[in-house]
Amino acid sequence: MKRAISLWIGLLAFAMLPLFAQPGGIHGKVIGPEGVPKTSGSVSLSTDDGLTSIYTFPVSPSGDYEGQADPGVYMLLFRMPDTPPDQFIDSVKGVEILSGQNTVQDIDMTRSEFLDTLTPEQRSALENIRARNAVTMHNNEIIRTLNADLRVCVQDLKDAGSAPDEQTRAAKYGEVEALMLKDSQVKPDASILWFQLGQAQVGLMKYAEAESSFMRALDLENRSARPNVQIQSVANAMLGKIHARNGNAAGPDAASVAAPPAPPQRQYDNLAPPPPPPAPAPVVTIGESKAQVAADFGEPQRKAISGPKEIYFYTELKMKVTFINGKVSSIE
Repeated sequence: MKRAISLWIGLLAFAMLPLFAQPGGIHGKVIGPEGVPKTSGSVSLSTDDGLTSIYTFPVSPSGDYEGQADPGVYMLLFRMPDTPPDQFIDSVKGVEILSGQNTVQDIDMTRSEFLDTLTPEQRSALENIRARNAVTMHNNEIIRTLNADLRVCVQDLKDAGSAPDEQTRAAKYGEVEALMLKDSQVKPDASILWFQLGQAQVGLMKYAEAESSFMRALDLENRSARPNVQIQSVANAMLGKIHARNGNAAGPDAASVAAPPAPPQRQYDNLAPPPPPPAPAPVVTIGESKAQVAADFGEPQRKAISGPKEIYFYTELKMKVTFINGKVSSIE
């Protein structure tokens, strides 16, 4: 009987042992205070308010991170590559990871909770960076729009050249003229826009306007550091035909002037396809090293050293960065 009871107790104790829990997944994106993804760093999970990290996951160049961890409630920490192990840039508390499930948790440093921790000097520098980013993104959007319009114009000019009737031909040239009149006002320093406008105006037999457009394109090319020979050659040829027509009382056959040549092959030299979204603008963070600050902003215009204290002066950015023992201690 004793042996049977002991066996029964042993089986009960075995049955009461907890099953091993499956790990859970976690992923998200790290957004810097300037509003763009971080391109490096790491995200860690901690259960002691950041003193130690149990799991650490790298941040990808697109700002994403992912990994697996045992079920539990964690504090999520973000560190830059040079952030000391006992410090962190930002944190999110109360992140729960469930067994066999995927948790989504971003670290968004544009939230007021994080921005409120910045000094007035840091906030001022951040606003300057945001303003520069806004201008860059606006300019990129303009370039994208202009390139889309140019692609339409190239096709319309081809279609006009092979149009079966005068009405279709005039409609195609009219569309090109309307687009280029608009775009040449948006970016008047782009010779390709004036060149395409001139071609459309020749097609519409607006010779005086076409002459002005080709002259504008040539003037811009002559002042360019890298002139487009094809634009120069075709524009000069078209001007020659316009001048010959105006100087001949009888005038040549209208079709010989009205039909512009095919656009040059390198039509996008002055408006190259827009570059990828700008890399996130750098921001100085307390605890960064001198090497990291120099990598983000370049060498300072002036330095001052006093024992363990060193100051970088960026006069163009109106920014002063103070280091103590090689780490950022304040930004003004």
